Amino acid sequence: MRIALVRVSPRRESKYTSTFGFITPPLGLACVAGAVRDIARVKVIDAEALKMSKDRLLKELEDLDPDIVGFSLNASTYHNAVVQVAQELKKRGAGATIVTGGHHASFTYPILLRQGVDYVVVGEGEQAFRDLVLEIENYGSPERVRGVAYACSESKFCYYHRELVENLDLLPLPAYDLLDRNLYRIEVFGENSRVAAVETARGCPYECEFCSVTMFWGRKWRFKSNERILRELEILKDLGYDWVMVVDDNFIVPSKLKEREQLLDEMKKRGLDRLNYIVQMRSDLIASNPKIVEKLRDAGIRMVFLGIESGDESVLKAMKKSLDTAASVRAVEILSESGILVHGGIVIGAPYERNENLKATFKLVDLLLERGLDGIQVAIYTPLPGTKAFYWALRTGRLLTLEWDYYDCLHPVLKTGLSPWRLLFESRMRPYIFFLKKWLKGRLDKLGRYSKPFAREAKRYILRNLPRYLLGFLTVPLRSIITPLTILARPPKLSEEDIGMLHEVYLRRRAFMLVRRSACEGGADPESVEAASTPSRAS
Repeated sequence: MRIALVRVSPRRESKYTSTFGFITPPLGLACVAGAVRDIARVKVIDAEALKMSKDRLLKELEDLDPDIVGFSLNASTYHNAVVQVAQELKKRGAGATIVTGGHHASFTYPILLRQGVDYVVVGEGEQAFRDLVLEIENYGSPERVRGVAYACSESKFCYYHRELVENLDLLPLPAYDLLDRNLYRIEVFGENSRVAAVETARGCPYECEFCSVTMFWGRKWRFKSNERILRELEILKDLGYDWVMVVDDNFIVPSKLKEREQLLDEMKKRGLDRLNYIVQMRSDLIASNPKIVEKLRDAGIRMVFLGIESGDESVLKAMKKSLDTAASVRAVEILSESGILVHGGIVIGAPYERNENLKATFKLVDLLLERGLDGIQVAIYTPLPGTKAFYWALRTGRLLTLEWDYYDCLHPVLKTGLSPWRLLFESRMRPYIFFLKKWLKGRLDKLGRYSKPFAREAKRYILRNLPRYLLGFLTVPLRSIITPLTILARPPKLSEEDIGMLHEVYLRRRAFMLVRRSACEGGADPESVEAASTPSRAS
């Protein structure tokens, strides 16, 4: 059995890659590869990192002649590219079974199954994909595999829920060795810097209304043991990586603070602080637990990403962020004083946001700059599949387009109280203004106070790419006019039947998560949820 696991090249290069020379490995594919490498010959093809054209990728797949091609479809922006390659493989007579999985695929499988995909792994993929491979290899019935969606007739699609993995230590180790570390870089911190991705937990106890994480992973924060995490970090260190991106949406949650403190202590004790880490955290946890920051720094955490989202309290409440602006200010101060780089994220263009709310957000960004914020990213509110916002927008006709290439949180795809031209302009211009103000106010000197070489490299990288940044700055006004016109020229084309199927997928996933949550809180065995689950039949 030969398996090719593929990350395709999206239409547009990632903003992180184009701005900072930052591209991380496809961790999901490494996890799936680790689950089947003992029963199949597996090759991971990262067309995005290799900058492969579609034709070159197809040639590679034809030469490999795999029995199964598995596509990572974690983000919506990969949808069109995956479908194009899948359809071309079918057109050329390839006999491979086409499988997809990931966040986007899990909530859009009725569409994908009509576009040339044979099976969609919904939710966590390691066990479901392994079972699917075994069924295909033994000429069994793949339809019996829980966690896999398939076409049960020409007009119906079936799927049985699969229980989430409670003990993450039972999962096989990701096949980190099947990835070429030289492809994954973070050039802003040095041309030779190589970055890995690692997962230490799944799930999120919070319910931000624009996020699909809880519908995919569940609200319960399931975490790997410290020994398992340390083992994975030691593997990455031995493979020669010097940076590690921790992909957890929340690196620390309050209920597991002690366990994380022990992990950080052990990282330092075992010399894993020689690696440089990037983590995502909540401002309120840092503000209420300032002593944890010293442990973060000593364990090797060099950058923390904070989801600030908005400077308006009413917008934060509508987002269900469970956060206030004072916590963000305090968190930035604490992290900055400790010497940890702080990168903040804000979201503009929510359907309940108005001009005065937007002004409050940018006023907060200016304050955070003064208190030590090192970088800012401005995302445009995007109702992604798997969020309540997406299905509300579908039903009410509020979507400007369903062209998935624009669902990158960088383009306006929703009708709101703010014009798409304004949103695009603000999202592009504000980061330039932020860094210009930092330079004018002398705030860039913070980098010079670090003992780590990566800080000096960051300054060099910025100066070296200044002409490119300047060109981007000058073209913002023109692009802010042309791009929305292009988006508006591609209105949604889903039928009422399609909308109904997508909505049913969401409702059944939501019902499954609610039943699971109720069972777990009531002390029931999570496995009982699997036994009680019923098939989804979208028609």
